[in-house]
Amino acid sequence: MPTVSVEEQKLAQKEISLIQELIQTKKAQNQPMEYESFEGYELPPRTQFSMLKKPAVSIKYGQMTFNMACIRLFEGIQFILPLVNTQKKRLAVALCQEEESSSVEWARLKNGETWVNKTITSLEFIEKLFLFLNWDRECRYKVLGRLATSDRGLILVFDLEEAIMFTPDMQEYVDHKTGEVKKRQVKYFPDQYKDCIGKSYNDYEASRQLNIFEDIVSYDNGTPPGNIPQDEAGSVGEQPSTPDVARDEG
Repeated sequence: MPTVSVEEQKLAQKEISLIQELIQTKKAQNQPMEYESFEGYELPPRTQFSMLKKPAVSIKYGQMTFNMACIRLFEGIQFILPLVNTQKKRLAVALCQEEESSSVEWARLKNGETWVNKTITSLEFIEKLFLFLNWDRECRYKVLGRLATSDRGLILVFDLEEAIMFTPDMQEYVDHKTGEVKKRQVKYFPDQYKDCIGKSYNDYEASRQLNIFEDIVSYDNGTPPGNIPQDEAGSVGEQPSTPDVARDEG
């Protein structure tokens, strides 16, 4: 993480002080501040910024792993219920005890003192998930999560349609600073962001209010619907068409 120098800290504090002085001056002179409506504004998806320290799940064929940000949010929780909403295309994680029949271990205690994430293996569940979402079995998908309340208390919710797809092949590029040839993964964003910056502010606000509480009654216990015919076991879904080249950030 880049460090901030003392000079930069002083400059930032000076800028804040100037803004505060401007506001106080306008108040004293009864001068209203300019009003800016968010009508017409768009918010870029959060996946286009650093994903470090944000709760996320990585899913590849046969297994899924919740990152350490998820584990730290629920420190000491070893077992979860993975729930799928096929209508909303969401994956939810509810906390539970090991004794629950559908409990899944997502974390383990390392050296008796530190909780770390644990890869969850389930060929059947992931196969159904990939077919249901028309995902490419050769690729890896990463979805950022968010906290919500539910009938079972706090849960994590992952909007699967917001998944970033990482291709298996690495692409070579030249580092402009060093001149070295390096490799990185190509990632694809959902098609809904192909011809725009992101969601409109109004849509963002509306969804934010709706997503505060998540009704998990409509979720399935980690079992997307439908049986998998044997002749479809090798099918490969179409990949999104909005590419970007970048390194995966955890």
